[in-house]
Amino acid sequence: MSNSWTKWLLAFVACLFVTSYFHSGKKINGVIWSDQEGYYIYLPAVFVHGGFEDVPFINGCTVYETESGPKTFTKYTYGVALLQSPFFLAAHSIAPILGFERDGRSLPYIWSVIIAAIFYMLAGLALLKKLLHELNFSAFLSRVVPLGILLGTNLFYYTFRESGMSHVYSFFLFSTLIYASHRKSKSTALKWTILTTVPLALIILIRPTNAIAGLIPLLWGASLKDVFGQLKAFLTDFRWISIFVLALVVVFLPQLFYWKSISGNFIHYSYGDEGFIYWNSPKILKVLLSPQNGWLVYSPIAFIGLAGIGIMLKNNMKGTLLPIATLSLATYVFGSWWAWWFGGAYGHRCYVDFLPLLAIPAAYGVASIQSSSKWIQIGTSAFVTIAIYVNIRMSDIYHGMWDGPNWGWANYLEKLANAFYL
Repeated sequence: MSNSWTKWLLAFVACLFVTSYFHSGKKINGVIWSDQEGYYIYLPAVFVHGGFEDVPFINGCTVYETESGPKTFTKYTYGVALLQSPFFLAAHSIAPILGFERDGRSLPYIWSVIIAAIFYMLAGLALLKKLLHELNFSAFLSRVVPLGILLGTNLFYYTFRESGMSHVYSFFLFSTLIYASHRKSKSTALKWTILTTVPLALIILIRPTNAIAGLIPLLWGASLKDVFGQLKAFLTDFRWISIFVLALVVVFLPQLFYWKSISGNFIHYSYGDEGFIYWNSPKILKVLLSPQNGWLVYSPIAFIGLAGIGIMLKNNMKGTLLPIATLSLATYVFGSWWAWWFGGAYGHRCYVDFLPLLAIPAAYGVASIQSSSKWIQIGTSAFVTIAIYVNIRMSDIYHGMWDGPNWGWANYLEKLANAFYL
């Protein structure tokens, strides 16, 4: 086994110990519960019950009365379940050998979700490390930036605490799309076209508003002056467009038939009265800086990535337009949603999907710090250390919803004090 594979295996084992701590005792029962159950329910429905009739659930689904009788309905698409399926099938095979029921809910199935989250997180980080290495960043930066993204943001929470939520899976798909877009910009090989279309189709399936990710292959490496030329070239790349349309059709077909079986229509808006009610007055500052799940409040280490974007912009570097355009548009969309704080979350969870966009800017940010004065290096090191400590401790003590009309700075500061055992 190569030295690199040994390191990743050791990282996987270390992650198992971390997640074992967070899921000790009865906590493990929360893995297939609430929204996580809604994403997962497709797997026991198909492989255990042979359909959506009489599929038991706790609180992540509802029952729809259809012409053929009651069926279990989830408002979430099957994309997360698709990525979890290899791990589910492994659990389905070994469950009876280990003496567990093949019911889709016993301990092997719970661990299949946990292990899937760890796998996709590590795979996403590996791709970011490889990307930074190929962009000629130092070995130190290629390692420390992905590690900082994990330990300093709520990617940590959505890997080790709520492993069944969509975000770690989207994080992996975004990482894949970014790396493949980089390689596609240098090669006409078919595999890079496929690896920019299929992940994008899956990203859209899992969370349709993440269609914003289409800007990644479109704007990769573009500067403001050549963006229109790149746009023209992209829109005339009929091979890419054809494969992307095919990928969309293939990944969406099962979802369309599921919606048809439930609602009678191939297209079904499953979120009911929930919608984007703040298009004309998006809650941008609240999304970023509110104690109620504000992104930069709960993941302050992201400031280094944002500073890196500033450095790239100042130096007129190619590729600066992509993180600016994508993160700005994503923030506008998040701020337009009726629940701009995306409740029941540790930090603003929607940004987890987009964190790979900060890898390159963060590398420039850290490189700039390395070349700065001793005191700036010491101060930044202290800030990063505290930010990582607080993120991990807050991820541990988070139970229930830190949001709502009565949640303010006093509540946040109380939790922050708790993080320091005060």
